[in-house]
Amino acid sequence: MKKFLSALFVLSALTLVTTTTLAQSTSPKLTTITPSEGQTIYGNKVPVLFSVENFNIVDYQTNPNPTAQDGHIHLWLDDVNPTAQSAVKVTSDNFTYSDVAYDNHVLRAELVTSDHKSSVPPQVVTVNFKNDPIATPSPTTTSGFDKNTALVILVVVALVIIAAWWYTKEEDEEKPKSAARKSSRSKKRK
Repeated sequence: MKKFLSALFVLSALTLVTTTTLAQSTSPKLTTITPSEGQTIYGNKVPVLFSVENFNIVDYQTNPNPTAQDGHIHLWLDDVNPTAQSAVKVTSDNFTYSDVAYDNHVLRAELVTSDHKSSVPPQVVTVNFKNDPIATPSPTTTSGFDKNTALVILVVVALVIIAAWWYTKEEDEEKPKSAARKSSRSKKRK
């Protein structure tokens, strides 16, 4: 009898695990890849990327017949009272907002069927993120050439020119003396 009860217990546990796994694997699931919770996006364009499981994203205008596994995504940005009418209707796994003011934002997304009703079970995702302007580097930090460097280069170049002039001046002064000696020697020989 103990063996029978043990086998019955194991069979019940397997059935429960299998049923739970099957129920979980066939339910729709919506997650946002970007923006993620707490993420900072740089620029005024905000790309939104979704991961959708066990649900077919379709265009509700060309597929008006609602089914439990087909539909689209309703998307709201900073909407305090989201409704189906105020939602952006997204028919793919991505969307980009343009000209978004720099600030903290709340993005809400929901899987809905073609008749704009919530999927079963409802799949709603809310993400808090912010966007900031793209920082432009200051000229002094990006350039290795500043006024002090230019001054040092100018002084070095000037010193090189003066040294070269001084060196050639000494050679020019020596040439006339040796030329004068040669001419005096040639006069004596004649």
